[in-house]
Amino acid sequence: MSQDLPAALVNKGLAEINAQPFGDQATLAVVGLTRSGTSMLSALLKTFGIHMGEVVDSAVYEDVEVAKFIDAKDFAGLKAFIAKRNAEHAVWGFKRPNAYKVLKQLTPMMRKPRIIVTFRDVLAIAMRNHVSMQMDVLSALPRYADEYQELIRNIAPLKCPMLLVSYEKFIQFPEESIVRTARFAGIEPTAEMIAKGMDTVKNGPEAYLKASRLRYTGHVDRIVNGKLRGWAMVIDQPKLKANVQLKVNGQVAASAVANVRRKDLVDAGIGDGHHGFEIDIDNSMSRDNVIEVTAGNSSTVLPNSGKKAIAYGLV
Repeated sequence: MSQDLPAALVNKGLAEINAQPFGDQATLAVVGLTRSGTSMLSALLKTFGIHMGEVVDSAVYEDVEVAKFIDAKDFAGLKAFIAKRNAEHAVWGFKRPNAYKVLKQLTPMMRKPRIIVTFRDVLAIAMRNHVSMQMDVLSALPRYADEYQELIRNIAPLKCPMLLVSYEKFIQFPEESIVRTARFAGIEPTAEMIAKGMDTVKNGPEAYLKASRLRYTGHVDRIVNGKLRGWAMVIDQPKLKANVQLKVNGQVAASAVANVRRKDLVDAGIGDGHHGFEIDIDNSMSRDNVIEVTAGNSSTVLPNSGKKAIAYGLV
């Protein structure tokens, strides 16, 4: 449909605010709500050859050192860090989504700041967090709307150049979006750069999902007093309680949240110890039925699954 419209009427989803010519020095910051496309933009800048950090989280292309200072609100340490990075690079950048909350303190420290702000449909953000982090969709939507209000309040007073980016439109018009982003970053992209950028945009979502999804561990124990017991935990995130599903002969029969405190888990130092589950067993279950327990919104099968119910103590 857009092919039938005059070019000026086609919404490409990129808005440059406070436009200024690019000089020989600059610091680029990529900010926005989590899951709104900041990783893709940071990866793209790295593809252009811009230094995006010494210690970078390879899953989300995030400068770990900058993140540490921002999260601790250690502005003195951050100022010294920025000065050091300025001495090493005329143009450099970093990605930290929640840095939008401290732009008032951050931008005066930055040399010739240029801010890239990503935006994404709030339902898409909620669904990504549901798929990757098992968060409830409906309850999250008002929070994301509030976060967008906060983001806008924080960027509105800024006088430095900003590139506002729609993630959805970036995917729809990748080549034009790549070119405009490169030029905002002071780069006239070559055909090779554009091709590499297209690969980054194309392959980014799948790689990001694989890297950022939750991983689980646990065990299926026994049936005691009509309940199948066991435990499940999100690796490296013990405060986030895992959902588990009971499958009988391959079909989901029941579900539960693994949040029961177990002394053996506490004693073993497994998470916070609140990772046990108890699932009611239907009275009609046969001892020959095969039991399997999966964790989260994934196909992770807990260890000791796949046996007949009699092996778990069904009488």
